[in-house]
Amino acid sequence: MANSMNSVIALPAGMGTAARSAADRRNVILGVVSGLVVVLCWAGWAVATRFAVTTQLRPVDVAFLRYLVPAIVLLPVLVRQGFGPRQIGVARTAILVAGAGLPFLLVASTGMKFAPASDVGTVMVGTMPVFVAVFSAAVTRERFDRIRVLGFLLVVLGIAGIAAHGLFDFQSGAWRGHLLFLAGAAMYAIFTVTFRRAGIGPWHAAAIVNFYSLLLITPVYFLFCAPRVLSAAPGEVVTQALMQGVVAGILALYFYGDAIRRLGASRAAVFGALTPVVVAMVGVLLLGEIPNTVAWVAIFAVSAGVVLASHGGLAQARRC
Repeated sequence: MANSMNSVIALPAGMGTAARSAADRRNVILGVVSGLVVVLCWAGWAVATRFAVTTQLRPVDVAFLRYLVPAIVLLPVLVRQGFGPRQIGVARTAILVAGAGLPFLLVASTGMKFAPASDVGTVMVGTMPVFVAVFSAAVTRERFDRIRVLGFLLVVLGIAGIAAHGLFDFQSGAWRGHLLFLAGAAMYAIFTVTFRRAGIGPWHAAAIVNFYSLLLITPVYFLFCAPRVLSAAPGEVVTQALMQGVVAGILALYFYGDAIRRLGASRAAVFGALTPVVVAMVGVLLLGEIPNTVAWVAIFAVSAGVVLASHGGLAQARRC
């Protein structure tokens, strides 16, 4: 297995064949589990953020809560492992922060002003794996076999089917939200590819993203934005602090980084396409919203696409 950070986690060279095979399988399983945990985190984040921006809290209030909690919790990691520029360079540090930090969140949460939360899971999270695949091919020269290409194609078609109800709704202005969601997907894809090449662990990356995002937003927030976290209902503030700070700021970033390290960028990112499937299933179980035939076909297509797009790569990981 390659010893660079551009591949999955390397195993000790002296390990026997049987032991290496078992370790490979364990590594793949842990990577898949991490990817599925990220899906749950992203689905909860999308719903919580949509709820926030339809109440007293604005995108800037949500952003402040998003980075305050994890920046404090992960500060010891940053002190111990470094603040980024000396370890990975100023440029990569800035790219990580922009791709998964404050700029990304402001783009995504502003888009939710124009489009519903269900479209976040489809248009943004669902298309992000495609952006990762394109960037991986362009930057790292990653190549995809026919099975994985078919998987990505099914994901695109399935996402289009799930989001078809709003993609061409020009009268409501939802198209503006969709454009912002696509921009957010591209930004997070850039973060994904950059993290894979940076050579740092997921805790370190999460600490860097949250710390610098908090530094960027705090002075502007208190000087020019008339903070609403001080006047909003305490229950709303606590809920957003937990969902934004703990679930999205700590858990999602860590498990996503772990999945990237174990599976590679494009294989880890493709699990994100399951987010709209999870959102749809939640709607069935909790809200009684039964998808129509087109939506069911789309959900099946996305699920099959994720399996195919990850299978070819996982087989390659086992052969490394």
